[in-house]
Amino acid sequence: MSSPCNPVLSRVLQSRDCLMASGLYLSDSQTPANLRWVPEGCGHVLSRIAVPAVSGTATPTDEDEGPAPDRPANSLPASPPERAVLSAIVRIDREDFWLVSDGGYQGPGNVWKDILDVKLSCALTKPGLEPIDSDFAVVLNALQLLTQKCVTPGYTLGKSLFGNENSNPTRFKLRHKLLESLDTGVDSDDVGPPAATDPFSFELWPLTKQRNRAELLALKSSHRILPLPAYDLADNLIHPFAYRRLLQGAVVEIHFTLSHWGIAGVRRDVYGGDIELIRLLDAPIASTCAGIKRRLPLHLKADSVPSKKQATE
Repeated sequence: MSSPCNPVLSRVLQSRDCLMASGLYLSDSQTPANLRWVPEGCGHVLSRIAVPAVSGTATPTDEDEGPAPDRPANSLPASPPERAVLSAIVRIDREDFWLVSDGGYQGPGNVWKDILDVKLSCALTKPGLEPIDSDFAVVLNALQLLTQKCVTPGYTLGKSLFGNENSNPTRFKLRHKLLESLDTGVDSDDVGPPAATDPFSFELWPLTKQRNRAELLALKSSHRILPLPAYDLADNLIHPFAYRRLLQGAVVEIHFTLSHWGIAGVRRDVYGGDIELIRLLDAPIASTCAGIKRRLPLHLKADSVPSKKQATE
């Protein structure tokens, strides 16, 4: 098959071929059969490893699970399950977009009780390119199938992965945690906190409201900032001040994990998707301002003067 002349489509199709070979591309109808939910803590995570299948029921987070089964004294606790990193090619929705540096945090309130709770998020829709648009329908079907494999008897599906579109979704939502405790395990190549002059530092991290800087700095000794793992067309990590400009409305290759938990108080199942990697495939088209009714020159001539209409506006 010859390469398409459209460079964007060529890049997207190349990405699609690589993802297909990975075995975790959700538009491959065989992918869900290779995945299963495994217990982790009070919930479940989606995994690709060969472990006994979950029975299809889940335990609410605030109900007693009963005593743990007996374990030989010399046995070690089971290691945490390896999460399956799923992938898809999508367009990041322009409207439901909160992948800004602090998730749009305004301060303690109804959305977040404090900055430590902040999670960046976005909705993902079909890319607007064929054959990837057809792939996206398979992605949504696969996600519905996977969530139906891990349910709590007597519970309803809460607002989570598909937002308010649980029955007939046209998009799905993912998130990214902003802050992580220093006690959390990290790779051995971690070299400590960035310098105060680093754009990824606590001191320079962009905030929606500068009044929240003190709240962020108070966490410097106990937490680390987790930059969004998003990369531009040159495969460079995107700086936090450019998240909106480069990602809002963009076509991307996205990798993520899925988890499940039950909320006993309202008897609902909740499914969450956490972003592992975003790779830009097509930069978004800059939105225009509706209030601008005339075109401005890119270069001003020395003898230019405002027209009568311009002078009286």
